[in-house]
Amino acid sequence: MRLELDAPNTAWLRVPAEAATDGDEAAVWADDVVAGFLGRHPDTTAERLDAVRALAAGAPSRILPGAAVGLLYLPGPGAAALVVSIGVTEPQQIAGSLVRALLGDAELEGRPAVDPIEVAGLGTGIAVRCRFAPQPGLRPAAGLAYLLQGDRATVRVMVSPAPEELVAHAAASLDSIVRSLRVVD
Repeated sequence: MRLELDAPNTAWLRVPAEAATDGDEAAVWADDVVAGFLGRHPDTTAERLDAVRALAAGAPSRILPGAAVGLLYLPGPGAAALVVSIGVTEPQQIAGSLVRALLGDAELEGRPAVDPIEVAGLGTGIAVRCRFAPQPGLRPAAGLAYLLQGDRATVRVMVSPAPEELVAHAAASLDSIVRSLRVVD
């Protein structure tokens, strides 16, 4: 079972599965990311391009184990990025709280915002926005996740914890990506 998706803009990059296992391919992919970023932001400094290369090189290791698709959100021109892991499994019956099934025992600050979502041809579920409990010495981090259930598959979309402003900036276009998801046999 495989997932297809549509990215709404060039800030979203698919992290190839091969990049996670082969150092040479990962380096080539990071070079391609830097070249694409420079094409979109030609006035970028060498220091910023080094930061983009480091973000791209680290993206494969930040994809959650078992994810079917990994995405890197690199909006530029600032020094920020986030990683999205999308997992797909056979349909599962989830007993109890869907929020707990999605976030596990993560320590949150306040209650998460939970909204229903329906994706044509895939199923229904929830979108969860949350703030993680602050960690000493670190900036507060926000999260965004989706859980979709249908007759053909169960899909989990997890955004890596990131600064709240970055998660908010990515939210609308990630919602478009989630709504474009389709299962291909």
